[in-house]
Amino acid sequence: MTGSLMLATGNGVFLAEDNGVGYEPRPLGLEGRGIVRWIVADLSDPGRAWAATERAGVWRTDDGGQSWAEKNEGLVYKHCLSLALHPATGALYVGTEPACIFRSTDGGESWVELETLRRLGTRKDWTFPGPPYVAHVRGIGLSASDPDVIFGAVEEGWLVRSSDGGESWVNIKDGTEFDSHTVTVLPDGRTVVSASGHGLYRSTDGGETFAQSDAGIAHPYLINVAVHPDRPDVLFTAGAEVPPPGWRRPEGAGAGFYRSEDGGESWTRLTGGLPERIGPAPRSIAVDPASPETVFVGLNDGELWASRDGGEGFSRVASGLPPILGIAPVAA
Repeated sequence: MTGSLMLATGNGVFLAEDNGVGYEPRPLGLEGRGIVRWIVADLSDPGRAWAATERAGVWRTDDGGQSWAEKNEGLVYKHCLSLALHPATGALYVGTEPACIFRSTDGGESWVELETLRRLGTRKDWTFPGPPYVAHVRGIGLSASDPDVIFGAVEEGWLVRSSDGGESWVNIKDGTEFDSHTVTVLPDGRTVVSASGHGLYRSTDGGETFAQSDAGIAHPYLINVAVHPDRPDVLFTAGAEVPPPGWRRPEGAGAGFYRSEDGGESWTRLTGGLPERIGPAPRSIAVDPASPETVFVGLNDGELWASRDGGEGFSRVASGLPPILGIAPVAA
């Protein structure tokens, strides 16, 4: 398994280090800065990572978390829900509430809004179930092979896509779900999968058309999708039986972990090493690029589960943390 992970949580960032038995977590900063919703590690620079917070915008560390610096120049909204790093260009994208996308081409030193997203006529239909009823960009998907392709998952407002680097946008409604959570572009550049509050949706034509594609999934309130780095048809996700209001039930959220071996067309529930019923809700999933058979799942009760064999068997490797909302393996 990987040597260490950075974890975005409900109260700051934690570093979880492999101790041979499990992972030893310790606080790594940003406590009191609001909920940390997303964490991205620079795999070409072991010391550098970015964190997106709900109240304090984006923060960067250049020394492995010993110190953090606020990186919000040009970022109009500091309620940040998603963050993505393009693997080829190094451009950063952040999604906010209200639903806007900003880009940085200098490591987060400055941000520019992709303003044409505001001009979509369908924005008037976007909303959110709870106060203040304002939609946000909960997930961002980038194409590794075409930096001009940008997707956003709007909660709630379907999907948005730009094919020209953010100069123009379309709102993709047909075949997708209003309550969109995340969007992932597979390495072939043609297959796009979107996890939502009502299952998973898939495109095989670069996002032109989508259709529901969650055969085998019985836990439809889904988190992000993680892609196996060596076998791009192998995907992982997890979900809850019910949305967040139901997580307070005596029986909890009811979680399920899943794997697809056909690019998201069908799914198999993973049960090895797991309790028969998982009460907490899954909030994040990641595959370690340096150890591709290693899969991590973070739960809202602060437990971290891991599989060393591509999902065949899981074990609990850390607990006692705040809700784990993002997982970033750190380069050695």
